[in-house]
Amino acid sequence: MASGGIGPAAASGYADGPALAAAVRSVLARLDAHAARARTSTRPETGGPGTAGPASPGPAPEPVPGARPEASGTEPHPAPAHADAPGPGTGPARPGERPPAGSGPGTPERSASGGPATLDTLVACFGLSSFERDVLLLAAAAELEPTTASRCAAASGDPERPYPTFSLALAALTEPHWSALTPVAPLRRWRLVELDDETRLTTSRLRPDERILHFLLGSPYLDARLHGLLRRVPLPAGLPPSYEAAARRIATGWAESGPGVPPRVELVGGDRHTREEIAASAARRSGLGLYTMAAEDLPSGPAERDRLSRLWQREAILLPAALLLESGELDREQAAAADAFIAGAAVPLVVASTDARPATHATRGERITVPELGDEEQLRLWTEAFSGVPGVGEEQLRQLVAQFSLPPHVVRSAAATVRRGLAGGEAAASGAQGLAWAAGLTEARMGLDELGRRIEPEAGWDDLVLHERQLRILREIVAHVRQRGTVHQEWGFARTLRRGLGVTALFAGGSGTGKTLAAEVMAKELGLDLFVIDLSQVVSKYIGETEKNLRKVFDAAERGGALLLFDEADALFGKRSEVKDSHDRYANLEVSYLLMRMEAYRGLAILTTNMKKALDTAFMRRIRFVVDFPFPGESERAEIWRRVLPAQAPVKDLEPERLAQLTVAGGSIRNIALAGAFLAAEEGESLRMRHMLAAARTEYLKLERSLTPSEVRGWI
Repeated sequence: MASGGIGPAAASGYADGPALAAAVRSVLARLDAHAARARTSTRPETGGPGTAGPASPGPAPEPVPGARPEASGTEPHPAPAHADAPGPGTGPARPGERPPAGSGPGTPERSASGGPATLDTLVACFGLSSFERDVLLLAAAAELEPTTASRCAAASGDPERPYPTFSLALAALTEPHWSALTPVAPLRRWRLVELDDETRLTTSRLRPDERILHFLLGSPYLDARLHGLLRRVPLPAGLPPSYEAAARRIATGWAESGPGVPPRVELVGGDRHTREEIAASAARRSGLGLYTMAAEDLPSGPAERDRLSRLWQREAILLPAALLLESGELDREQAAAADAFIAGAAVPLVVASTDARPATHATRGERITVPELGDEEQLRLWTEAFSGVPGVGEEQLRQLVAQFSLPPHVVRSAAATVRRGLAGGEAAASGAQGLAWAAGLTEARMGLDELGRRIEPEAGWDDLVLHERQLRILREIVAHVRQRGTVHQEWGFARTLRRGLGVTALFAGGSGTGKTLAAEVMAKELGLDLFVIDLSQVVSKYIGETEKNLRKVFDAAERGGALLLFDEADALFGKRSEVKDSHDRYANLEVSYLLMRMEAYRGLAILTTNMKKALDTAFMRRIRFVVDFPFPGESERAEIWRRVLPAQAPVKDLEPERLAQLTVAGGSIRNIALAGAFLAAEEGESLRMRHMLAAARTEYLKLERSLTPSEVRGWI
C-alpha cells in the first residue's frame, strides 16, 4: 500500500475508525516523546560564546538480542460458541480463543479496554503482547496518518528512514522484547506485519499486511490470496431433522475441542451438495461462516502448504469461519498433502468424503455419517417442494417417495423443472405427475451415466418371444418392484424380515436369447431407467478395487432405483474356489459384497450369465428370481422373424418359416434382418430371400460358423 495513507479523517468513516485513530495517535505520541528525549540527551550544556548549538537527535539505539525474551503468542484456536445457542461473550477473549460475539469486524463500539474492538480481537486471538500490539499500530500508522513518515525520521534520527522499523519500535515503544521479531512469534508467523527486506530484520521497513489493515478498519473480506482455492458456502434454506441432527453433532464436536482434541470432524456419505448444507448449518450454529476447498488443490510442497495453512487459519479467525475440506479420490501425493494439512489445522474443520478415508492418529476426528432420510422425511420434502403444483397430490407424492431417494436440493430442482414444464404447456401429454416422475428420473440418473450404459426403454411385452412360464416370472418380478412400498412399509414386512428385501434376479441363457430385451421391457413397464453394467469392466485385479467400483454403481443408483442389469456375471461369479491364498479369499468377498448390495438395493438388480451351471449354489440361494432364457426352437424363431420385420418394409417372397431354419438366437435374427434390409435398399429393390441369405453368411462368419444345406433349403 502506498505510504501517506488515508488519514484519520478517512479512517473515521469505518466502523472502528475513531477508536483506531486514537490508538494510532497514542503510539505516535511515544515516537514524539522518544524524539524529544533524544534531542534533550544530545543537547550540550548552555555556555558562553563559542559553544556548540543544538545537535540533531542521534539514531535510535540498536536493539540488544535477547532483551526481554518473554514468550509471546500461542497457536490461534477460535473455539466456537455453544452449538445450539451462540451468543455474546461476557468479556475479552483469552489468547488462543475466538473473541466474544460483538467484538468482531464491523462492530462500531469500542471494547472494554477503550481501544478499537478489531484491535482487541487481534490481540486476543493471536496472543499479542502489549509491545506487539503497538508494533502493529505503528505499522498501520504509516498507512493511516500522513505525518508518520516525518515523525519516524525524527524519532530514528535518520532522515533516510521515514518509516517504521523493528529497531525504532524496540527503542521507542514500551515493554519491548526481542522475541517479537522472531518468525515464530505472532507478528510474523501470522503475517500481521511484513518486512520489505527480510535480510535486514531490524532496519527494514515494516508494513501492515493489507488484509490486517482492512480488518482493523472494520472491513471484512476473504483474503485475495485465497481466491480460486476457497468458495463461500451459502446457508441452506432448510434441512430435514436428520440432517440437522448431524449438523448439531458437528457443532458440538467443535465446541468440545480443546488441548489434544483438535476441532475437526469427518463427514462421510451423501453427495457433495448435501455435505455442504449440513456443514453450513453446523457453522451457523457455531456463529461461523463456511468455506469449502478441494483436497486435491492443496500444495504438495511443505513450505507452500504451511503458508496456505497459516493464511487460512488466520482467515478463519478474522472472518470468523470454518472450512469444509472435500476429500475425493486422491493419489498418494495428494493424500499425504491432505493429511499434513488436516493434522496442522487448529481451527474448525470438516473433512468430507463420499467414502470413509483412512485416517491416522494425527488426522482422525469424530466420524459422522450423512443419514439416510426416512420415508416420512422424504414425503415432507416432496410435499414442501411441490406445494401449489396442480395435479400432484399426496397419493402421487407417496409414489414418488417410494421410488426415489433424493436429497433436498435435488427434490427442489425436480420441482422447479416441473413448474417450468407446466408453464411451458408440457403437461398436456403426460400430466403433472408424469412430469414429476420424469424430473425424478433425470435428477436420479446423474452420476450413473458415467458408470454404465443407459438404454432408453422402448420395447413392450409384445416384443418378447418366450414361453408362458418365463413371461409369468417376469411379470411377477415387476409386481414385486411396483408393490414394494405397499408390502414393505404399509404392511410392515420390512420390520419383520429386515434383510434381503431387495428384488434380485438372475437371467440365464446364451447370447442373443433375449435377456437384455426382457430387462428393457420391464424397465418400460415400471417407468424406470435401464443401466447395463459390464461386470467384466468393473472387476479389478487389484484387491479392494472391485468393491469400490461396485459401491459407486449402487450408491449412484440408490437415488432413483434404476433397473441395474449386470452383464457378464461370469466375470465375477463361478464355483466358489477353495481358499488357498489371499486372492481367493478376496474374490469370494467381492461376490458376497455384490450380493449384499443387491439384496439391500431399493430397485431391481439383475445378473446375466451364459453359464448357469458354473454358479455356486450357495450364491444362487440368495437370488430371489431365476429366469431361464432357452435357445429358441424353430416355431419361436419363426415368430421372432415375423415380429422383427416392420409392416411398412417392402418385402417380396419372404417366408418366416424358411428363415426360421437358421439355428440362431433372437439377437442374430435381428442382425440378419437389418443387414438384409440395407442390402435391398442399396440395390433399390424389395427385401428378398437372397438378401437374407447374403446377410446370414456375414452373420455366420462373425459367429465362426458355416451355413448348412438344411438351414437354407428352399430359399432360392
